[in-house]
Amino acid sequence: MIEVFMPRLGVTMQKGAVTNWLVDEGDYVTKGDNLYELETEKSVLEIESTGSGYLKIVVPEGQIVPINTVIAVLTENNEDVDLAAYNASKIENPVENQPKIVENKENGQNSTPVRGGISPRARKLAKELGVALETVTGTGKGGLITEEDIRNAAAPSPSIKIKETIKLNNIKKAMADNLLNSWTTIPQFTQMVSVNMENVINAKKELNGITLNDIIIKAVGNAVKANTIVNSRLEDNQIVIFDEINVSVAVNSKNGLVVPVVKNVDQKSVYDISNEVKILAEKAANNQLVVDDFANGTITVSNLGSLGIEAGTPIINAPQSTIIFAGAIQNMPIVNSEGEIVVAPIMTISICYDHRFIDGVTGAQFTNDLKNAFQELTVNDLL
Repeated sequence: MIEVFMPRLGVTMQKGAVTNWLVDEGDYVTKGDNLYELETEKSVLEIESTGSGYLKIVVPEGQIVPINTVIAVLTENNEDVDLAAYNASKIENPVENQPKIVENKENGQNSTPVRGGISPRARKLAKELGVALETVTGTGKGGLITEEDIRNAAAPSPSIKIKETIKLNNIKKAMADNLLNSWTTIPQFTQMVSVNMENVINAKKELNGITLNDIIIKAVGNAVKANTIVNSRLEDNQIVIFDEINVSVAVNSKNGLVVPVVKNVDQKSVYDISNEVKILAEKAANNQLVVDDFANGTITVSNLGSLGIEAGTPIINAPQSTIIFAGAIQNMPIVNSEGEIVVAPIMTISICYDHRFIDGVTGAQFTNDLKNAFQELTVNDLL
């Protein structure tokens, strides 16, 4: 019998959900066949079977489980299999899901049992907010009362009409968890500079089919070569600096923002980068991105200039240490080297750093080098 586990598809992934089993219960699957669709914080991916056998499903579609959970087994013969042990293992705290008697300390008597169980944190919150547990209906697994149930029970009825509520899909839930983790565990600081993009615009005119975003990605790769400290992450109190410069590029999709990776940008021409970005954007639009498309990003570029956003303060794409935000180009008056007031195309770049090991001076070196990479750009720098 072969066990099929919930895979870990990135260092930030902690949970996942099977959105669609591609093989029916009891059917035979061959190693390498597409077995199920997996929804993570990145995208919906088709996952291949790691072995051959008859499929016995442990985790149904839509149920979120931690990584390394057994989600199915493959058997040599199509016989019945007792999956009770696997079903029990999916519950992180089985005891908390058992019916409990809530003690009424005021009169020494027991109140109505809490049928679905309650987590310790929810019990503590109920006591703090003065919520009677017997009045709360649990919405967690098996009727478990959650902290959210307690807060809802304690909250007054809304005095304002609600138009709609939108439930987060698993991609956005995981993205929310990742960004919250980044914001609360990584001290971050942002540096902003104004960049004269005249040379960039002139180079773009000489290169057919190349976008401003393509040039930004290539320029970032060039600047990182001289500032490898930003191409890194902090791991077990050690700074890990990567030899490859792999740029994670923020791309919109119907499921939300995804961040596929253009690898080894310093070794590629802007034409190669442009082709890869177009392929990744098309795959994102059609929900066809695969695991390798997200793997091994070392630094992130987010460009909202085409949407008219002039400046921003990005949040680090953990566990990376640096993210570059490019704003819209605006014609602005400046004073040139001859002391004359002229109009120039100016773009604001905002670079956010992991302050645990990148200090302000080190960050300023890369910030200024990237500024110069744009302002002194030639076509040869892109080829």
